[in-house]
Amino acid sequence: MPSASTVGQNQRLKAHQQNLAPTLSVNDTGLDSALSGSTLNEPEGCGLVTAWNQRSGILFAGGNDKEVRVWDITQEMCVEEIAVASMGGITCISHDGVSGNIFAVGNTNGLVRVMDRRMDARTGTVANWREHTPSKICNVFIRPGQAEVVSASENGDVKYWDLRHRESVFTLADTHPDHTLQYMVAHESAPVVMTASDATVKFWNQRGSSIGAVPANRSGASGAASYMKTLAGYGASRTQMVRVSAAALHGYLPVAVMVSDDGRVSCIQPVKASMRPPPTLASSRASSIL
Repeated sequence: MPSASTVGQNQRLKAHQQNLAPTLSVNDTGLDSALSGSTLNEPEGCGLVTAWNQRSGILFAGGNDKEVRVWDITQEMCVEEIAVASMGGITCISHDGVSGNIFAVGNTNGLVRVMDRRMDARTGTVANWREHTPSKICNVFIRPGQAEVVSASENGDVKYWDLRHRESVFTLADTHPDHTLQYMVAHESAPVVMTASDATVKFWNQRGSSIGAVPANRSGASGAASYMKTLAGYGASRTQMVRVSAAALHGYLPVAVMVSDDGRVSCIQPVKASMRPPPTLASSRASSIL
C-alpha cells in the first residue's frame, strides 16, 4: 500500500511507497481530471486540498466546487462524493486518523464542519461551528481517536472544539499581530500547536502560552531556545518573505518541519544554547545528508 502522497501546484497527485518511486500518478489514471474538477479556477481560488489516511488507503480531496471526493488509492478510483453545503469553497480537510469515517472541513467564509461518511450527506453533519466567520479557515485538525478539533483562521485565532459542544472550549486569539496567519498544525497527541505567518513560526501550549518562536524570514539562531536548520543548505540568507504552504510535527520527537512556497524545507528543533551552539554550514550539510 502507498505510504505517502504528494500534491503539487499543478494539481497532480502522486502516491509513494517507502524508498520507492511513485507507484501511482494521476497521469496514469482518471484521478487527474477528477481531482481537477475540485480545483477549477474560480474567484475563491482554494486550489486542491487533500487529507491522506495511510491506514485505510483513503484520500480526501476538495476545493472550489464545495464537494469532498473520497478516493481509494489501492483501487485507483473515487468511491464517494460528499456535498458540503456551504457558501464558500473548501480550504482544508482533516480526518480522525483511524478509520477515516469522521472528517472535518474548513472553508473561505469561516465555517468548520465535521461530517460522518457512514451517514447520509444530508444528515451526516456531526458539528457546525461559525465562530471564525468571516475570516477564512487556514487549517483544521482532528486529534486521532479523540473528540477534539483544532482550527485556525487568517485573523490569527486558533480555536479548540469538543464534538460534544456547540461552542469552542478555548480560543488562542491574535497569535500573529499585524500579520496574516498562513498555516497551523496541531500535534497528534501532545497539547502543542504550531502557527506560522510570513514573519514568525510560533509554538503554543494548550493554556495559550507561547513556548517558542522562530523567524520565518531568515535562518539562524532564535534566542536561547531554538534554531532553524534549512535542509537545503544552512547559512543561505533568507531575506525575502515567503509563504508557509505546509508543516508537520513529529509524532514522538520535538521536531517540526515546514515547507515554504520557494521550495525550501526547514527543520525546527529545540535546543539549549548552553549545551549546543547553532550549527555551522559544514555540520548542517553533514546532518542533512545523514
